[in-house]
Amino acid sequence: MTLPKIRVLIVDHGSESRDSLIRQLEMNKNIVVVGQAVQREQAASLVQKMAPNLLVLTLGAPDSENVETVETIMATCAIPIMVMRYYADAQWDTEYITRGALAVVDNQGESLQATQALHRQVEMLVGVKVIRHIQGLRHYAEPPTKPASVTEAPHHQWPFVLAIACSTGGPQALSKLLQALPAVFPCPIIIAQHIADGFAKSMVQWLDSVTELEVCLAGENDILTAGRVYILPPEHHLVVKKHHRLATIPRKTSDVYHPSCNLLLESVAEVYGEKSVGLIMTGMGSDGCRGIEAIFHKGGKTLAQDEVTSVVFGMNKFAIDKNVIHKILPLEKLAGALLAMAHQGKFEGKLP
Repeated sequence: MTLPKIRVLIVDHGSESRDSLIRQLEMNKNIVVVGQAVQREQAASLVQKMAPNLLVLTLGAPDSENVETVETIMATCAIPIMVMRYYADAQWDTEYITRGALAVVDNQGESLQATQALHRQVEMLVGVKVIRHIQGLRHYAEPPTKPASVTEAPHHQWPFVLAIACSTGGPQALSKLLQALPAVFPCPIIIAQHIADGFAKSMVQWLDSVTELEVCLAGENDILTAGRVYILPPEHHLVVKKHHRLATIPRKTSDVYHPSCNLLLESVAEVYGEKSVGLIMTGMGSDGCRGIEAIFHKGGKTLAQDEVTSVVFGMNKFAIDKNVIHKILPLEKLAGALLAMAHQGKFEGKLP
């Protein structure tokens, strides 16, 4: 049986490398480039006419028009989008993701290794469920007002420590979850979101702008505080040590996922045991499953985002299939469940 080819549309905003990218893509016999565009209006029209499985937006320089291209396409005819940068500046990366792009990658050249990695990326993104009109996530008439001061509860009063694992689709899901939690949420929140190097700072700024909680970039020797959200950087791994401090672990060249969800969740399980809560959300692969299992076996509580509201039902599916999840919930009900656990200790039911 011959599988249908992966149909790719290239939208080129000044990369001057369109022909070489086409050759590189079509070295995989299962990939065919069905069209090319240079303007966002033309791109939106070709998406409707050519029905591609994936749009690759190639960028030669940072520009707000690139963001508008992603926004226009996702508002008119949603499709999986991979942004490929031919420059090092990551200042717009957050905007691409919040407007609906699934991945932002650097062009790695035309080596065999780079070509194989590109083919794997295309194959992973094709077929990912995307939602129409995913724009404006950070544009509110009035951003949330941060309370002038929040009384910090001592660690012995924390109901639990929350560790979250997520990947593809995670930034959008995290924004909705954190918006629904109040500034007085009485627990620390530590998040391992698979992201590209250099992207964490922008994501922290964006998430901090949409929630009453304080969102910060986690670092060596940080002390956990209730009501604060710690975003792990991808340049190294972070774990929780005794005395409620974070510690870095150097990244190895062989590490597939960064930052590591497993290492974070396993450390939370080890340090906090029954007072640990693990949440595994949308994402490709299986990272986080081992860590969720560690929390489960240490007597902590485990939650998973459900399939319907996940952009990619991968990491969470692995954990669910291992029967180590106490509760599976849609994205819009996760905050309510966490608040109930924190304030009333309510946590009813196991696997649905």
